Amino acid sequence: MDALTAALKVAASGLGAQSERLRVVSENLANAQSTGSTPGADPYRRKTITFQSEVDRATGGSLV
Repeated sequence: MDALTAALKVAASGLGAQSERLRVVSENLANAQSTGSTPGADPYRRKTITFQSEVDRATGGSLV
């Protein structure tokens, strides 16, 4: 794989990750005022997203 292809793969991966993060943020904004559908039901709880590098997954590393 040449350097240009490697750089494009890294850029595409970063754009995919950013897209996923923005999707989660938009869901949180859209549902911020949601309440439970039945009496006593829990209201909407925000979602969070955590990214982990491919190196960590490949080597068995974990977040601290």
